[in-house]
Amino acid sequence: MIKFQPKSETALCIDIALPRKEKSTGVGHRDFEVDFDPMIPVEVDLSRRDFTINAMAREMKSFALIDPFNGHQDLKNKILKTVSPKSFEEDPLRLMRAVQFAARFDLRIDTDTFESMKNNSPLIKTVSPERISEEIKKLLFAEKPSLGFILMDKVGLLKEVFPELAENVGVEQGNKFQNDDVFMHTMKVLDASRKDSAIPQAGDLELMLSALFHDVGKARTKRFDKKKNRLTFYNHQFLSRKMAKARMQALKMSVLGIDIDRVSRLVEEHMFQTKSFFLKLVDLRIADNRGGKYPEGIKGVLRLRNKIQEEIEKKTPLNVRDLAIGGKEVMALGVPEGPQIGNVLKQLLEFVLDDPDLNSQEKLTEILTHQILQKATHS
Repeated sequence: MIKFQPKSETALCIDIALPRKEKSTGVGHRDFEVDFDPMIPVEVDLSRRDFTINAMAREMKSFALIDPFNGHQDLKNKILKTVSPKSFEEDPLRLMRAVQFAARFDLRIDTDTFESMKNNSPLIKTVSPERISEEIKKLLFAEKPSLGFILMDKVGLLKEVFPELAENVGVEQGNKFQNDDVFMHTMKVLDASRKDSAIPQAGDLELMLSALFHDVGKARTKRFDKKKNRLTFYNHQFLSRKMAKARMQALKMSVLGIDIDRVSRLVEEHMFQTKSFFLKLVDLRIADNRGGKYPEGIKGVLRLRNKIQEEIEKKTPLNVRDLAIGGKEVMALGVPEGPQIGNVLKQLLEFVLDDPDLNSQEKLTEILTHQILQKATHS
């Protein structure tokens, strides 16, 4: 493949490929016998493409469309269909290309293609980790990356590429107000990390990967606490960090420019609960600077610490312990003792996080009475 970029149009990049035939000689991604021949008819050259929407050409003189596999109609109908029934056998990387194409361009997988993906999903193991990671990167930049990961689960690719994520499919979280299993919860977190107006760094690749891996340890740490009468996932963040690091290393994600250690730390720290965590972290940074080359270069860090302290003094709530009402007040309003109290307090926290001014006993009691309990009664 030759890439050509005209000087007059720097944003344009043209791929130039010589007409050729390819014959698979093994199960590897590079196991092909290639025959270059300028006299090969364009239709034959197009027949080696992966999907019909990629198997089109233009005649240079008349600009007439050459479309031997009806790709134009498939593109119009937003259908992703392989050119050949043996497409995935010939090149298993196409499995991941199908996933990221479907997610990025909102395409529906053709029925036969879908079945072929299911039948051939184990072949993805023959593809190099670096190539798989490149396709994952493209998938993560879809507007809703979750569409691709859900498709991977349906066709059996998830257990091959991300077995840790697959373990969490169907694992309930014990939250009566949220029916999502751990996997679907993760998908919502992933989509938020990709494109949410409240997240300034939404779309950052390391942030998205930390969202993808943040709960992978839950399936292995799931327990039922008889005393508290609820499911627990104690210390899942520590196991999640270990599992995330191992998977990113296995997929050689450093080739994408990913700092694997930094993503792993984000996974572990996602469960922070207290405001003091921020201050301790900043204090450690100040101490680190004091012992460094420029011990007086701490003005910026001090300004950050002052801003955090100001927020703390505002008593901005960050967890249920900061709410103006607690379990006793919730029970007094008719909520029975048990895990439902914690769920109600979490719902109240969501209201307060959106609007801190609601954090008063009077306002929270009104929300609880007229919104949460009333909704639960009618459901």
